[in-house]
Amino acid sequence: VGTLGGMTLSLARAGMRRASYLYLGVGLMQACYLPYTAIVFHSRGVGVESIGLISAMNAMFALTAAPIWGHLGDATLGRAAAFRLSLVLSATGVMLFAFGPLDGIPGATLSAFAGAGIVPLLDAIGMERLAATGGQWGPLRALTSGSYATACIASGAVVAAAGIGAIGPLYAGGALIILLGTIGLRTNAPLNLHAAAEQELQRSELAGGNAEIAVVGSWRDRFGTASITFRRSPRLAPFLLLSLFMNLGAGAFYAYGTIRMQDLGGTESMVALSSSVSAAVEIPFFIAGAIVVTRLGLRTLYIFGLLGLAACTFAYAVIPSPELLITARGLCGVGFSSTLLASVMAVRSMVPLELQATGQALLGAISFGLAVSIASLVGGVIYAQFGAEVLFYLATLILLSAIPFAARILRNA
Repeated sequence: VGTLGGMTLSLARAGMRRASYLYLGVGLMQACYLPYTAIVFHSRGVGVESIGLISAMNAMFALTAAPIWGHLGDATLGRAAAFRLSLVLSATGVMLFAFGPLDGIPGATLSAFAGAGIVPLLDAIGMERLAATGGQWGPLRALTSGSYATACIASGAVVAAAGIGAIGPLYAGGALIILLGTIGLRTNAPLNLHAAAEQELQRSELAGGNAEIAVVGSWRDRFGTASITFRRSPRLAPFLLLSLFMNLGAGAFYAYGTIRMQDLGGTESMVALSSSVSAAVEIPFFIAGAIVVTRLGLRTLYIFGLLGLAACTFAYAVIPSPELLITARGLCGVGFSSTLLASVMAVRSMVPLELQATGQALLGAISFGLAVSIASLVGGVIYAQFGAEVLFYLATLILLSAIPFAARILRNA
């Protein structure tokens, strides 16, 4: 208890207050949009297969955008400026989604592109502060879950009373609050890509007469900081493959869990409440997860999370009551918090601090970009042709099958 209290109180230190405020604000903002995207499309008459296609396309935009945001944060604009830009563009997208044409599809696409930078850049900023103060990421991320849980209930009540268009102003207001909190925010200077490349070449067989050609042609103009991140972090690629496979199963739940609840008679308020339950459960697991990692390792925490996600997905396949699904959603909170905490900490340990924005962006691109794109596209067809039960059974099988791979890839974590 004393250890947990110490980690939580560390967020009030002078060096952590700004980061704590930003994590708190992002939870408030996201709770005004994320729980409603699928059910808004569904209520506007968009079919399940079409929703899957839209989600897949937006996830691919996020996949493309994430490394771009990482590059902007680590090597071009700086993390604070890139974070502000992603907030403004994301808020614009949500406003278009709430009020715009074509069922809000263009707005959702812009929000997906811009939103792909918010969390990785925020985590990179948080990592800087944690490196300076010696704190843990879990309690910091718990602030987002806490504010998200509270705001989901409030946003659900507002949406029920004022209509779905309210999510636009609510989200934009949250973004404005966060932007005000970034005034005067200073982060590490952008990485000098040319100097970093030359350092890499000095340690490789490429160094020599054609060194400058190799610097320019090998990665600088092609893939920016993503290439150098993989070069410096040889354990990153296998871990991202694990994250891809695991999130094929989890992505099916993320994409169609709310539609499943709505098809069973759940309302927008019930969907928001289920998201609140999940986020509330995440809080103690994010806080205690740091202790679990210290004593049992990342591998144990990650596998525990896989079991939680599998249990939740299986529950959505067999439980016919939306009221009971609200309770079952707590299992998603267990699984999501455990796998996310283990994943972020794994990337933190694998990737140099100056490339954290890129490393975290690559994690997001694979986990919530490529994986969710595939799961949304294929899952929509399965849901429409064979029913929700078959989709969630298959997702459960994928999550359980990921356990032996996690045990091997994270064996030294």
